[in-house]
Amino acid sequence: MGMVPLEKLQSHITYRGLTLDPFQEEALQLIDEDFSVLVAAPTGVGKTLIADYLIEKVFQEKSRVVYTAPIKALSNQKFKEFKAHIGPDAVGILTGDTVINPEAPILIMTTEIFRNLLQEDPERVADVRYVIFDEIHYIDDPERGSVWEESLIFMPKTMRFLGLSATIPNVQQLADWIASIHEQKIQVVTHDVRAVPLQHSVFEKSTGPIGVRNFRKRLKKLAAKHADNPREAQRTLTTKHTDLVEYLQGRDYLPCLFFTFSRRRAEVNALELGEQQDFLDAAQKQKTRDIVNNVAKRYPQIESSRWTSLRRLVLRGIGYHHAGMLPVLKDVVEELFTHRLLRVLYCTETFAVGLNFPCRSVCFDSSTKWDGTSFRPLTNREYFQMAGRAGRRGIDEKGYVFTLVDLNYFDAQDFPSMKEQDVEPLRSQFSLTYNSILNLTKNYDADAIYRILGMNFAAHQAVDELQTVQEAIAEAEAELSGFCSHMETERCPLVYDRLSKKLERYRSQLRERPGKGKRQRLRQQIRSLEGSLANVEREECTAETAAKCRENSARFRRLGHRHKQLLKRRQALDPKEKYIKEFHDKQQLLQSLGYIDGRELTTPGHFAAQIHGQELLVTELFMDGLFHQFTEPELCALAVAVGYEPRKAETKLRHRINFSPVYKILYQIGAVEAKHLGYTTMTFHDHIAVLVHRWASGESFASIMEAAQIDE
Repeated sequence: MGMVPLEKLQSHITYRGLTLDPFQEEALQLIDEDFSVLVAAPTGVGKTLIADYLIEKVFQEKSRVVYTAPIKALSNQKFKEFKAHIGPDAVGILTGDTVINPEAPILIMTTEIFRNLLQEDPERVADVRYVIFDEIHYIDDPERGSVWEESLIFMPKTMRFLGLSATIPNVQQLADWIASIHEQKIQVVTHDVRAVPLQHSVFEKSTGPIGVRNFRKRLKKLAAKHADNPREAQRTLTTKHTDLVEYLQGRDYLPCLFFTFSRRRAEVNALELGEQQDFLDAAQKQKTRDIVNNVAKRYPQIESSRWTSLRRLVLRGIGYHHAGMLPVLKDVVEELFTHRLLRVLYCTETFAVGLNFPCRSVCFDSSTKWDGTSFRPLTNREYFQMAGRAGRRGIDEKGYVFTLVDLNYFDAQDFPSMKEQDVEPLRSQFSLTYNSILNLTKNYDADAIYRILGMNFAAHQAVDELQTVQEAIAEAEAELSGFCSHMETERCPLVYDRLSKKLERYRSQLRERPGKGKRQRLRQQIRSLEGSLANVEREECTAETAAKCRENSARFRRLGHRHKQLLKRRQALDPKEKYIKEFHDKQQLLQSLGYIDGRELTTPGHFAAQIHGQELLVTELFMDGLFHQFTEPELCALAVAVGYEPRKAETKLRHRINFSPVYKILYQIGAVEAKHLGYTTMTFHDHIAVLVHRWASGESFASIMEAAQIDE
């Protein structure tokens, strides 16, 4: 398939029949000049079009390109899109679930797969000319951000790079870091104007939609009115998601993405709305049936307890979408939303990551989310990642964003600012896994390893921050030098007199014959003050000087405290040393376990170097022969227990599989980790082992789900 050409249209350029914005034109021109480019722009303004152009250009020039994405859903969507645009033979995909056409010139994969290839089989990507990192702001994801850093660090310098990011304030810092490790200029293209502007509102039943500032004023008035009884200020009618949907429908603000932060809540809300609303006419219902049937043909059978209720919902123009659904159900929902047959879609946060599903309005059922540890307010970046889906380019003049508020539970502090200029900067999340250490040991000498450990984004940010801290220290010291030289010391008359009065007060309290415990404390305090004052020569200051010192003492103390904190921060700003220590500690641990011998990997070491996650446990299980002792159904149950992460308050289902040898190994490794590191990374969750065992023994999926308490 030939490449879609760029065409001049008066003073603008078009691509695929679309008139490009100036930032898109700039990015495409830089790509034509063979630069690496980092594009930061709001959601929904057309960053993906830049990736499309690059992919077609590289393919036409008979080179190879890799497209990486943070989640499998986005990888799968891009696989479908690029096959349609360029042809199925030209496109391949590599994810944890799917391998199709892996030698294709256009390869789509998750970022983890790309990192793994760079570490374990770099020859497979040696001829790749460009790598596209979609959603590169994921680099500060606490759990997975390190994967992005490792991918960029180990990427060959011959490769060019295209990064697509949401708006971030420190995009230049990110570009400077990438440029420093690849010794090439990274061109930055930024765009801060949304194609469709957003209008942000808070929705509460008694007020309807209201601006955030006015809502805060209303809360203050309520608090003042009920100062004697704060709870009375919040006692009001419950505001429900259905109230907000009713408002949206009445003003033609549909379709709507309704974000919730609970899978269960997404389903319950959809079912509740389905009891009240039906948004589709007869023709739309028939079109929905046709699409559902076409999607279902791609799958052998829909074995889902959800299917009956979900089918009823989609025929009413209502759906839900979350990571706990079977792929066929998510495909049905995504296809219907693309065809504008879902008027309200309740979804979790993952629906906002890269997937191109714009709508007229976006709603939040809460301004807080569970992050695996506690409930916390949404960050501004999280908020705009989702809110940015509101407003369809070329259709809507404005995108509407509503946050549902129930005053019975609302806390005014649990709120993002809703100002795009307040989006948080990216922070490095670099970490050293056992896999990383084994591959570094295998592929590099000691000098190269030390150099690599100083190449991460954290080290780069520390250098930038160190300069700022040094400047702040110099400013603080210059200001401190302008104060009296003995200010706030015991020589200062103000301090000396204050301590003298305190000493006399303690002596007076002692003369009152207090109890034994207090008497001992007073004697200790008196001795301490007497010793301090005995060795101090009191300065004699004029009344004018004393008055000036008294006036400036609070500012002097604040400045002194700030100076101490800056000195501590300067001392902490050496992440390279931190990572070198962590590297040595974990390398010694691996040597004690027999994974490394001198500078060489042993057989267990080579095995573990190909495992990503629970490397030590999987390797020890294999080397101890346990994989050969279990039956196939038991092996399936074991594999899931090694990798499974139970959700909050999930109950463990009873089973009769003998995992005692596994627990023995867990405890042994945990003891070695505790000795070398002071903590353990070992986890083993056999919560659903019995379900996997039954499925692997031949039971149907529908049958085992009858006993399951988890998502399909």
